[in-house]
Amino acid sequence: MAEPLSLAGSRVLVTGGAGFIGSNFVHRLLAAVPDAHVVVLDALTYAGRRENLEGVPAHRMTFLHGDIRDPQAVAAAMAGCD
Repeated sequence: MAEPLSLAGSRVLVTGGAGFIGSNFVHRLLAAVPDAHVVVLDALTYAGRRENLEGVPAHRMTFLHGDIRDPQAVAAAMAGCD
């Protein structure tokens, strides 16, 4: 059996991270892994709201406004992510 994945010290890309499910994942991940950093890529359409990420310390999250259908935006968001 494989060992569980450790995200300690990781930089994690979360697409759609300003939506309901994505923002809850961001909050839970950062609560569970104190030294993780999250990069959120979100187009802020009908479901995405910056307010959903309130309370996340700025030094633990990078927010990028962009669309997952844009290869350049995704490449920029993925830079440095584990």
